[in-house]
Amino acid sequence: MIADPERGVCLDVVSREQSELCPTVEEAWPTGDDVGDGVATLRRRARQRPAERVEGLGRLGIENGLRRTLRCEGDGGIRHGPLIVGAAAAGTIDPMTATSPTTTPTAAAAPTPVPTPIPTMRLVLARHAVTAQTGPLLSGRTPGIDLSEAGRGQAEALGARLAKLPVMAVYASPIERTTQTAQAVAVHHGLEVRPLEGVLEADYGEWTGQKIADLAKTDLWKVVQRTPSRASFPGGEALAAMQTRMIATLDGVVAAHPGELVVVVSHADPIKAAIAQYTGVHLDLFQRIIVSPASVTAFEFSPHGVAMVKCNDTGALDELEAKPE
Repeated sequence: MIADPERGVCLDVVSREQSELCPTVEEAWPTGDDVGDGVATLRRRARQRPAERVEGLGRLGIENGLRRTLRCEGDGGIRHGPLIVGAAAAGTIDPMTATSPTTTPTAAAAPTPVPTPIPTMRLVLARHAVTAQTGPLLSGRTPGIDLSEAGRGQAEALGARLAKLPVMAVYASPIERTTQTAQAVAVHHGLEVRPLEGVLEADYGEWTGQKIADLAKTDLWKVVQRTPSRASFPGGEALAAMQTRMIATLDGVVAAHPGELVVVVSHADPIKAAIAQYTGVHLDLFQRIIVSPASVTAFEFSPHGVAMVKCNDTGALDELEAKPE
């Protein structure tokens, strides 16, 4: 143990040498007098004033890892000395300065292209005008049924009502009563009627051409009225399947005519099924919807969704008048 009484610092110097060939020599333990002298020296150093201890430490000029030294003041504090370029001054620490990280300038990012908004498309669903069989019989897809005289009047009135609209295309279920109704609309716009298989009437199978009064007595009629989603006509089509192909067809029309107004002439049940789908109504409730002959139901298709703006609109309120029992 080496004690420097001037600097107030004790340094332990230990030298260890290892050799496999040399025998280990045990050193003698210190005597009690030696231990007592060492303890007395430590106590004497502890009684030194802090300022003296710090002053002694400052005189040592111990260097730090950056080759700068500490300069200690008499009050026990450590003061940072000025920055010295080159050799560091003894007893000082150069002040630390905040340096910004080196940044590599990057090219300005290209502006994100603004997507072109999808224009609103308007879809007008019109039911065909009346025939001689409308009401008492379930005509279905029976061919050769033309509009009655009253029906032709209804079709002409429908065409006049739509004449001022910017109609870009007219589609129709490919049977006589719907095609004739669509022609009364298309003539005002110089357009040809386009046949559209997907908007045909439901395939009623064995029910086609039968009297409504007789069909209303069957058990299947009750299913058709109460839970139509489970109804399937013998030899024909399920109402759920009819709704699926109707919506698929109309969605195709909407996609083919962005931003345009298009008229599609169809039948009561397919139009009711479309109303239910586009307004979020379950098919089991679609019998609560009324679609009158030559009526207009209109939808707007926008980027925000679908909105119904007209439903069963005939331009008159005759449907609300009391009918004789």
